[in-house]
Amino acid sequence: MTSGGKRIAFFVGILIALALPKRVDCGYPGADCKQIGGGKTCATYEVEPLGFYLIEYVVGHNVGFAYSSGDDCH
Repeated sequence: MTSGGKRIAFFVGILIALALPKRVDCGYPGADCKQIGGGKTCATYEVEPLGFYLIEYVVGHNVGFAYSSGDDCH
């Protein structure tokens, strides 16, 4: 493989890694969202790309993109 091919493969690998899904409780890292309803403790969650998780971690608030979201009640 040529050095140009290795470089392209490296960047494609990084893009794929940043697109991997990660479950984030409360919508973004560091958020507090525990709610008690009907005798259960509920929290919202989002499944978002790892790249967006890193952006939200640095910025400190929700960017607004997720593969899916929902509520998790125990």
